[in-house]
Order: sequence, then structure tokens, then C-alpha cells
Amino acid sequence: TPPTGEHRLARRQALAIGAAALGLAWADRGARAASPAGFRLATFRADVTPPLGHPLLGGNFAPARSIADPLSAIGLVLLGGKQPIVLVAIDWCEIRNDAYARWRQALAAAAGTTMENVLVACVHQHDAPYVDLTAQRLLDEHQAGRICDPAFQEQASERVAAALAKSLSEAPPITHLGLGQARIEGIASSRRIVLPSGKVTFGRYSTTRDAAVRGLPEGLIDPQVKMLSFWKGDQPVAAVSFEASASSRLTS
Repeated sequence: TPPTGEHRLARRQALAIGAAALGLAWADRGARAASPAGFRLATFRADVTPPLGHPLLGGNFAPARSIADPLSAIGLVLLGGKQPIVLVAIDWCEIRNDAYARWRQALAAAAGTTMENVLVACVHQHDAPYVDLTAQRLLDEHQAGRICDPAFQEQASERVAAALAKSLSEAPPITHLGLGQARIEGIASSRRIVLPSGKVTFGRYSTTRDAAVRGLPEGLIDPQVKMLSFWKGDQPVAAVSFEASASSRLTS
């Protein structure tokens, strides 16, 4: 079942909470602002490409047959607040339920922080893994197929956690934050378009070239792409951009 408006807002709120957490950690520096040991930022990257034959989109696509573009997990760790804060974006479709908890546990342990300080986000392309360990266990009990490979999921989370742990010794000091945003046009739309009469019309679940559909109002989306950047003096260290429309993309 596609996400409801309530779930769309929850996803948007999750991203906002992650950005707010970074800001709160920065504000918490207090007396440390005047000391040499201020904030530092570690960045890390690891390969999370599934093996050939792994299900894609939970089995809704054919299993992986070739690798045209390797998949990555890219993240950062903000150090210097009360506890490290971790953000990571993964080139997978979705990570659900106990699989999501497992990712946060692994990354929290590697960073020396708690799960509450770890935000894991999926880029959500469809030709990529869709992981739910509970669902896979239920399928295994009934011999009803595969949506993911739990062993690969564990290997991937451990690989990313190892990359995070290694990055902590190479975290440069951060002296400035950059904040920016720009309006998005012609890129996204809400999943369901509500007409002035209140009737729900065409549901956008994928790309479309139908001019009539493309001409409908955008509906409930986040119209801004936002960026948070970290600087060491005038040298950029990392940047995070996000836009949460929770919608299908419209391509020309």
C-alpha cells in the first residue's frame, strides 16, 4: 500500500529531525567554542552493491543480473557534542523494521553513540535491495520466496560500520556551517492529486509522459531542496542535501 499523507509527513519529519540534531549538537558546543578541541567531522563511504542474483525491489524486479553502477553508503559523523551524531544515505530502495534497527545498532556501536543519534536514509531507487528481515523470516517459514538475503544485509551493515570506525581518526575540525535552499520546479508531485471537488484523481506511481497528467497541480510536496555544509575555514569538508517529496519523479 502506498504511504498515506500521514506517513509522508513522518518521513519529512525524520529528515528534519536529523538536520535539527546536527544543529543542536553544534549549538551545544558552549564553552568548547573557545577551546581548540571543538567540532570535528568524519566522512565515510562503503560499497553496498548486492551480489548477482539478489532480489531487487523486494522481488518486484528481476534479480540482479549485472552491475552497471555500484551502490554505496555515504555518511558523516559529527563529533564534539554530548555524543556523536551519524547520518548515512544508502543506495537501496528501503530498509525496514528490524533491518533498520540493525543498521542503527551497528553504526551507533562504531561511532560510540546511541541509536537515537543515528539517522539512516535510503535513496529509494527501485533497482536496488529492499530489506526487511522479519518479512524474510516469515517467507522462509512458509517457503514463499525471497525479498532479501539476510546474510548480505549483515555483511553490508558491518562493512559500513567498519568504514565509519576507520573515519573517526581522520576527522578534520569544523569552523563554520553553511545553510542554503532553492525551490524545485517540475521534478516531483504528490502521489495522489486531489481535485477542487475533493475527488482523488490520477495516482502518480512512476514516471509519465501524459501531458494531461503532468499538467495537474503538484499537490502536497516539499518544494525546497535544502543543503547543510560543513567547512574548515574556507575549505569545504562535506555537504548534505535533502528534499522529501515522497513522490514519483516526473521526467521529460
